[in-house]
Amino acid sequence: MNNPHKNARTTPHIRALIVDRAIRQQQSIKDIAHTFGISRRTVYKWLARYREAGDAGLESASSRPHASPRQMPKQWVELIQKMRLTL
Repeated sequence: MNNPHKNARTTPHIRALIVDRAIRQQQSIKDIAHTFGISRRTVYKWLARYREAGDAGLESASSRPHASPRQMPKQWVELIQKMRLTL
């Protein structure tokens, strides 16, 4: 997913610049945050994701929950879909 919402401060390209400035250029986290108009916490977040997953960690991730415990049972969903097609 590489389509950030319209108010996103960072894109994968900007995140790569953040990592480059922090790791390769040795700029301070405070200066990087100020330059991009984000918090220091956000800079640390992208650095951690880069260290964990490399360039793939800088891509936008889905905000969908990992689990939906109250989700309707699969057989009910299939039954409803069949009924919609026949009625």
